[in-house]
Amino acid sequence: MRILCPLCGYGREIDETKIPPRAQMATCPKCAHKFRFRVVDDLDAETPASLAPKVATGFGAQPGGAPGGLPGGQDLSAAPPDPMAAQRAAASQAWRRLQGAAGKPGQPDTSAPGQSATPASPSASSEPLGPTPLNAPVQTDPSALPGGAPVGGMPVGALNAPAAASPVPFEDLPRHGFFPGLWGTIRMVLIAPAPFFRVMPTHGGMAKPLVFHLLLAEFMVVCQYLWSLAGIGATAEYLGSPEVMDMGLGLAQAAPIMLFIVYPLLLVMRLMLMTGIIHLLLKLIRSGASGGEATFRVLCYSAAPLILGVIPGVGPLIGGVWSIGLTVIGLKEAHRTRFSASMFAVLVPILMMLAAIIGLLQGMSKG
Repeated sequence: MRILCPLCGYGREIDETKIPPRAQMATCPKCAHKFRFRVVDDLDAETPASLAPKVATGFGAQPGGAPGGLPGGQDLSAAPPDPMAAQRAAASQAWRRLQGAAGKPGQPDTSAPGQSATPASPSASSEPLGPTPLNAPVQTDPSALPGGAPVGGMPVGALNAPAAASPVPFEDLPRHGFFPGLWGTIRMVLIAPAPFFRVMPTHGGMAKPLVFHLLLAEFMVVCQYLWSLAGIGATAEYLGSPEVMDMGLGLAQAAPIMLFIVYPLLLVMRLMLMTGIIHLLLKLIRSGASGGEATFRVLCYSAAPLILGVIPGVGPLIGGVWSIGLTVIGLKEAHRTRFSASMFAVLVPILMMLAAIIGLLQGMSKG
């Protein structure tokens, strides 16, 4: 009979004549796992007479005619008061005999090379030796697996390992904090854009990149609005103009609505539209390998230069041009594509918008 451990796969050929008739539980000598290797109910009610001398020979007859060769003259053929105790004693005694025979010279050892044949003591485990249902789930401590064997394709150490931290500080706010995470992301994008976009996750959600973009865009608009109220900036001359006041949209009333409701909605729509156009152009030239979410993330984090909106007048212009350059670098690194391909995908929509604006202005001037 070949007894195979269902946990680690270790097997050994055992002579059935050396196994007690009522034994059905076994302990693996490699991983110390206890399992049922046969069902006693499938055996005959009475032990065949031909097996009796073989069993006695296999285990050695006790002096004085002790039947079965078990300590104390225990007879397995007679029904003991506690059948479970007899089965446990028989199984434990059988494995001790077999494991002891494996270390003797002349006995064949079918264990694989490098595997230890020294069994674990049956008393080392607190698991009961009694029989269990065949369909019962096997519960094993992962630390008892040999060599830290993987469970379900995953290393045992990875079961309780913490999730890897994101390389983007703004996407790991519980670790960095809100303002340190925001400033750390801005600094990484401005100082080392290529390494940042190279390690930036291309998947993982669009909410945090979108919030990052909206915060910087709102910061720039609010700063320019405050500079305009102070009479500084290109739009200062238009504040409080009669045309605006006659429309009933004085800046004191219209600015909060425009800044915090209308402008964010328009910004999200513009961001989605630009993402679709740029990614479509990348796909046309077979360069959008990382997916549309990667393109969206690049556009969001490329808004880091908008922090220059705190500078009156030229701040938004410098920040906008810088943001375009970061977008080109980000698309190249995120999609692992050519610099010319990312530049083509970014500049074509911008040139198309400029052409449309120029055409609209010319039409208005002629009208």
